Amino acid sequence: MLCFLFLIIIIAAVCISYYFTNKMAAQRKQILLLKYQNNGLKENSKAERDKKISVEYILPANTKGFIKKRCELLICPIDNSAVLNSLQEDTLVKVEDSANVNNQLWYEISLITEERINSKGWVKEDFMILEQNSNE
Repeated sequence: MLCFLFLIIIIAAVCISYYFTNKMAAQRKQILLLKYQNNGLKENSKAERDKKISVEYILPANTKGFIKKRCELLICPIDNSAVLNSLQEDTLVKVEDSANVNNQLWYEISLITEERINSKGWVKEDFMILEQNSNE
């Protein structure tokens, strides 16, 4: 009886060892896959960082304008920058500055509101209508 119990314990230990060995092999494969994906993302990020940006600041013709269609207020005049706020159509804005970034015109605007949080940022010229003769 003691021999039978010992045999069952040995078989259970072998099964548990086999189970965890397979788990570790699967985890190793997962780690290698994630490592390759991470290296690829680092390379893409490095390529994005190394892009040259040309910024030419331009004095805006008008100081007020309207948002032409729904858009996002961005933290800087780059397409993939962080979003500060969502702007609705026909929102009145104050134009602070403008810049030509890589041959794309952007306006630095501030929302005409009491709220001072996330109320100033950049939008593309495609989303703006400047008010005529508003430069005061």
